[in-house]
Amino acid sequence: MLKIAKPTTRSPRTYLRTRAIGIRRLAALACAATFSSGAHATPLDDLSGGQTGRIEFNSKAPDHRWALIRGRLGADTPIFGDLLMPANAQGKVPAVVFSHGSEGVSSLYFDVWAKALNAAGYAVFVVDSFKPRNEERVTGASKQLTWNTTANLADALYALKLLATHPQIDSQRIYHMGWSRGGQAVLDAAWPTYQQHVVPVAVKWAGSIAVYPGCNMRYRVDQHSKLPSPLLMLLGEKDDMTLPKPCMELADELAVNGNPVTYKVYVGATHVFDRLNQKWAQYREGNYNKCSMDIRMPYGATDRSWGPAHDKYSGKTFTDVNEWNAFLKTCQQASFINIESNDKARDQAIKDVLGFLSAK
Repeated sequence: MLKIAKPTTRSPRTYLRTRAIGIRRLAALACAATFSSGAHATPLDDLSGGQTGRIEFNSKAPDHRWALIRGRLGADTPIFGDLLMPANAQGKVPAVVFSHGSEGVSSLYFDVWAKALNAAGYAVFVVDSFKPRNEERVTGASKQLTWNTTANLADALYALKLLATHPQIDSQRIYHMGWSRGGQAVLDAAWPTYQQHVVPVAVKWAGSIAVYPGCNMRYRVDQHSKLPSPLLMLLGEKDDMTLPKPCMELADELAVNGNPVTYKVYVGATHVFDRLNQKWAQYREGNYNKCSMDIRMPYGATDRSWGPAHDKYSGKTFTDVNEWNAFLKTCQQASFINIESNDKARDQAIKDVLGFLSAK
């Protein structure tokens, strides 16, 4: 996802005032979360005490997806998230884990999505994968192409495992929702192959929602199993950062093979169409839009297989990882992409998500 910058039609004074309000709002939320949950000297292994607000817990940062699948998880990595419960919650409530995009945790997740989901009776766990790892954002041509998204993927899985221990959360109705880079994490985290070394067998996602995910690089594990719960993709028709067509093709292929995958395409919507008050702007961002790549992944620690990898655009197939790595350099580009709020698409997306969540 992209950096929030000064819109071209705003004056500097208006922009600074708006940004200051946003910073104060986020600071107040963090402060409230701290008082709600209490300060924890060490990361929590479970939420049996019913903790809410700011929660610190251990995740991992595997070197890459292959390491995660093979159980090479790495050292504990303390991260945190904000657990926001719906008002006047009675009994166990469903919950949604949020995986943010490349801009990091921003007002989008609180002012749009947490607000709507809390009002509908869902708890929301906004996980921060960047600040605990000394990053604010990974926007720009360089960081977009070098950040290890496996960290975001692992964080979501450890968040699922943690939330399942909360006495006020229905462990059978925990969903995963992610945006852009976080949407890529959603597409992986939904599959048992990626979950196997982190999540207990009895715990699984009730469903997954990927909002404008990147689908040009697809690390496929569907040859190992069927998708155990429904997956919904929300795509922007005019998104030139994470192109909708590769996601539509992937969804159609998975559905034909018996997986519960659907998608919605919002007419006229660009990347981050669900932001509030985002004037039209352009940014130069790194992406893999010159390729449309399927990479077949192994299953576990003893499976040393790799590939094949096939690029639909060039028609090339790779069985050698070094040749594939060399080819990836030709896929990388830094291009100008367009962003703008789309109120109609955002309102419909909220309705579509609530409909998806209530269907189970």
